Amino acid sequence: MVLIPRHRASSASLSMSSSGSIVPCPTFRKPFIRHNNPITPTNKLKGFFAGSGSDSMSNPYMARAVVDLVDCSSPRDVSLLYIGTASYDIPKFRRNQTNAFIDLGCDVTSLDVANQRPDRDEMEEAVDNADIILVSGGNTLYALDRWRYLGLDDLLRTAAERGTVMAGGSAGAICWFDSGHSDSADPETYRLYKLGKFKDGEPEKKAGSNNNPFAYYSGNAQEGDSKEDWSYIKVEGLGIWPGMVCPHYDRIQSNGSPRMDDFDRMLEQFGQYELGLGIDHNAALEVNGDEFRVVSIPGEPGSVPVSSNQEENGTTFVPGVWLKYVDEKGDVQKRVCPRSGSLSDLLQEVNDPEKHILLDERVDLCRKENPLLRD
Repeated sequence: MVLIPRHRASSASLSMSSSGSIVPCPTFRKPFIRHNNPITPTNKLKGFFAGSGSDSMSNPYMARAVVDLVDCSSPRDVSLLYIGTASYDIPKFRRNQTNAFIDLGCDVTSLDVANQRPDRDEMEEAVDNADIILVSGGNTLYALDRWRYLGLDDLLRTAAERGTVMAGGSAGAICWFDSGHSDSADPETYRLYKLGKFKDGEPEKKAGSNNNPFAYYSGNAQEGDSKEDWSYIKVEGLGIWPGMVCPHYDRIQSNGSPRMDDFDRMLEQFGQYELGLGIDHNAALEVNGDEFRVVSIPGEPGSVPVSSNQEENGTTFVPGVWLKYVDEKGDVQKRVCPRSGSLSDLLQEVNDPEKHILLDERVDLCRKENPLLRD
């Protein structure tokens, strides 16, 4: 384990836990409470963090929810900046994750930095002009490393401080938090593999179904397929919001390991002090200042049990968000996140980031296997 510093925007310092906390707040964490920043006119952090990238951001219902976070009278007045670094700026993924916003009338532009290096002024102008910054799904580790190398990470933090809506699914959800449960060690997410695969356009997609709430979320893997030899890793995020995020919480990928189960193992090993947030594939956590709500795609399956007289066993499963933490005995506890509430009752940040936030050393091997473009 490696201890790492954090770079989160300032928050109020509390010595005691909030009585309204949704899950217990131990002495090494405190509720995440924003206070007025005298430098900027707003203290309203806004975000939309989905469990999937393309599936969520291509959905008109989810796209509208993102746009509604912007203080404007019409989507036609909204400027959206797409950053597809995690999917290596491949056009297919840009189209998938922006078409729903274009259909709403948003002005959509992109900032491509995965395979080229814009100058600082170009990056600043693109970020400054955006009402929404939408980050693609893909390889979280590569995207964050590339942003840090180019200095884009600081521009994104500044944008969040002034009230820009920070959005995305999968990698585009992890990146805004302290850390995340990531598939960045999957060789099929590596840069050269992806660029080669999409060199001649879109490859034929295998048939797949998301009707089973515990099915593989990707069309590249099906029940009965041989399991690939790779492991989930913990990746350090930008730290704008606290916590460890697990997207695709109710899904299984090509390594055959259910993400909800592997998330427990990661919390036990690397996240003993952090609060975990498991976001189902068809759900999102929306943040608007000190308010939050859980948004889900209507009619899609999930992992949250709900009583229903229409089902034979009286229970159906809908998309949602789970809160997870390691208790004093070292056991992982979980609770379904309420559908809405106060963000200070939901999120908790560690008191001593240098001591309480641990980094997975396996990221170093992943960086060697998927080397960063340095130009």
